[in-house]
Amino acid sequence: MCYVLESVQTKPDPPDVLDRQQCLEALAALRHAKWFQARANGLQSCVVVIRILRDLCQRVPTWTPVSQWAMELLAEKCVSSGGTNMSPGDALRRVFECIASGILLPGGPGLYDPCEKEATDATSGLTSQEREDITASAQHALRLIAFRQIHKVLGMDQLPTPKFQQGRRANRKRRRTNSTGESTEGEGADGKKDKKEAGEAVASPSGETSEQN
Repeated sequence: MCYVLESVQTKPDPPDVLDRQQCLEALAALRHAKWFQARANGLQSCVVVIRILRDLCQRVPTWTPVSQWAMELLAEKCVSSGGTNMSPGDALRRVFECIASGILLPGGPGLYDPCEKEATDATSGLTSQEREDITASAQHALRLIAFRQIHKVLGMDQLPTPKFQQGRRANRKRRRTNSTGESTEGEGADGKKDKKEAGEAVASPSGETSEQN
């Protein structure tokens, strides 16, 4: 009996049987798709942020090791915990803040995978050096956003300044000040008013004289 069981276990699979690892990966991808439709697809700005992160992973070599599933999971966690009405810019900055805080560093909290039965880190495939490089890159991206240079993070040209703002700045008049540093705009208006009253006073006696004559 033992010999029969041993022979059954050691029997090789036929050539037309699908690979076990590929089947497990396909099932995991199916679970990820169902989870995305149920949790992330309905969140405002989440899909936009995921597209930006995908472009970042393809364009910047530092972010290439991050898997697409890890990015989707991280974006959903950041957007869902940040409130309902969050713009794409605020959501993207929140993702960078989360990464810059050290969530991916060795010894950090990691990124829990909700589609696995056991506690699994979705970024377990990253090395220690890759985790440090991604964290430093997220910190640099936050500095660029703080100094209004988000176009460098997105890999695009800087947008021109709107024309109405340029015209508004050009039409602003500089306030006049005297030697003591006080504004003279009110004095100019009062001086014009005094001159007008003086002119009316001078014209009034001449009119009375002509009527008497």
